[in-house]
Amino acid sequence: RKGRLLDTKGMVKVSGIKPNGTTKRFYKEVSISPMGDGWTVMLDGRPLITEDKHRFIVPTASAASAIAYEWDVQGERIKPFVMPLMSLAATAIDVDRKKIVGKLLKYVDTDSLCYRVDSPASLAKMQKKFWDPVLNYFRDEHGLTIYTTEGIASLSQPAETKLEIARFIDETSNFELACLKAVAEVGYSTMLGIAVVHRKVSMKDTYNAAMAERLFQVRKWGEVKGPYGHGIELEYPRLHIASAINFLNFIHDDFAPLASKTTVYEES
Repeated sequence: RKGRLLDTKGMVKVSGIKPNGTTKRFYKEVSISPMGDGWTVMLDGRPLITEDKHRFIVPTASAASAIAYEWDVQGERIKPFVMPLMSLAATAIDVDRKKIVGKLLKYVDTDSLCYRVDSPASLAKMQKKFWDPVLNYFRDEHGLTIYTTEGIASLSQPAETKLEIARFIDETSNFELACLKAVAEVGYSTMLGIAVVHRKVSMKDTYNAAMAERLFQVRKWGEVKGPYGHGIELEYPRLHIASAINFLNFIHDDFAPLASKTTVYEES
């Protein structure tokens, strides 16, 4: 197991952790340490390296401490699927910006916030309540023209709008881009993701905007309980949205998580 989890310099290979949650916990102590131009997470004094063999470095001690907490609370088995901040950070560090940006730009003409229903009236009202404030941020604060439509007719946003959306994405750091991507994929909306990165939407309103149609169906027909019910469908997006917004706070040092032990890593 040691060969699979450690590289030749003794760093912990994230790629050695099985995604299905069956890897046995192999460390006792979790700490954080300054490294390069940021901070890293240490397992028994060994720093992490990513799947693409990059050093695992995040911008702030707050972000490192939050990720260290995810490692620290693991039980006998390491479960990556309950480590969303770790996942976001690893995505950012190993990021293929061209691929992610291209995907986000493809969402612009199909952005879910721009496709409305005319009936039932209660759903149309719900969409207007949760989606209009997001689009109005771009209209009012940036002077962008954003078209919306009712039904399934396709639309194309103005070229100027697409250029500004592309500029907003281009201005993000890799860590912000990972958060933008996470929100956009949940809500099928690049504009929602940008508004979150710009800190213009609360966590609750982001969830409501991303989940408006699914929440409407649950409220209309009732929530199905049990293993085949709505639980995962409703909570999985909540986890990813909350993680993205919290991670944005951590990388901007807006608040500090639970304190982690700090050590100093000295490479041999």
